[in-house]
Amino acid sequence: MTYREVSMEELRRNVGESKLEVIEGLITAIRTSHARIETWITTTRQTFPVIHDRGFWAYDENG
Repeated sequence: MTYREVSMEELRRNVGESKLEVIEGLITAIRTSHARIETWITTTRQTFPVIHDRGFWAYDENG
């Protein structure tokens, strides 16, 4: 997978306001401490639960 940097302007155009706030929270956490990152992960999982791709897992199990 290749890396592509995304600007804040691109995020503002393509991400909803609530998700943009969460992204900004992550950026702040990264700049602050590991503990803040862990808190961000916990809070974000409660707000935006992880979506499990059953097709991906089925493919992985079958080869």
